[in-house]
Amino acid sequence: MIVAAGKSEGPKFRIFGEYLVYLVFRFLEEVFCRIPRDETAMAAGRFCGRIMFVLGGERRRVAVENLTLAFGAERTPEEIRSIARKNFEHLAMLGVEFFRLRRWDQAKLAEKLVFDGCSNFNEAWLPGRDGVLYITAHIGCFEVLAAASRFLGIKGNLIVTPAPNRFVNDRMFFKRGGEESGLHILPHKGVVRKAVNLLESGDMVVVLADQRGDDSRPVWVDFFGRRVLANGVFAKLAVEGNARVHSLVAVRREDGRYTCAFGEEIPIQVTGDQQADVTVNSQRFHEVFERWLREYPEQGFWMHRKFKRKERGRSKERSRYLIASRA
Repeated sequence: MIVAAGKSEGPKFRIFGEYLVYLVFRFLEEVFCRIPRDETAMAAGRFCGRIMFVLGGERRRVAVENLTLAFGAERTPEEIRSIARKNFEHLAMLGVEFFRLRRWDQAKLAEKLVFDGCSNFNEAWLPGRDGVLYITAHIGCFEVLAAASRFLGIKGNLIVTPAPNRFVNDRMFFKRGGEESGLHILPHKGVVRKAVNLLESGDMVVVLADQRGDDSRPVWVDFFGRRVLANGVFAKLAVEGNARVHSLVAVRREDGRYTCAFGEEIPIQVTGDQQADVTVNSQRFHEVFERWLREYPEQGFWMHRKFKRKERGRSKERSRYLIASRA
């Protein structure tokens, strides 16, 4: 009977634990949203980021290593470490923004948002055009894009990877941009066919297309002069959905506002050779991402290993970033 009770109570305990985590998120939301001035809230975020950088351990080492692989020929170890520290500050500020922007009204959004590439936006939304696939990346303030969609009155679909917490998903992550946002959140698992159908019907789909692929379905692209694995599913969406593809990014400005930039249409190769088309189009996407990262290196997401490397022979490649991370 004791064993049976343990089995039946296990899921309940897990649900209770998830709810406690959700309450922590709600507490943090209240704390950061009660700070009256945006400048003060962002300063608190930067301070948290500096603490994260000091205590980051392995995450800090990964960030410095990735930055060294990307910019090692152009930047000194001291400059790379400085970018890594600012990157941790940026990521912490993203968390503050996630909580606060959900409560921004239209007047606040008008104050905060600056739009660039409006002609590209208008071209993409001309009546009678094909579906639009917007590609963005873990660069800049991607949560701000959801709020921008609410401000512009855009209705569309955003593909995301859910958090491992049902309460955080349902009550926070799946309500990006606020209650009145026109974005329909689609969990990424098993979404390809649905996304293709949406694009074929003339709808809009937004994807974070910089995710790394895996060895089972390798799609190799050049990224900062290195051969890296891309996730070819995003190029596949463009081809199979017969979509027009545009880039979209939001970056933080020094004056506290955000620039939302709509990029020109990215030409999509369609030859009938699926592997070749996916590779070429994935490369074109990554050229956009690299351009963004070169302009705003501190606003990237350097804590995950985009540059996959074999263990053998890594010692020489790691030597320079180790100097920077320990400086």
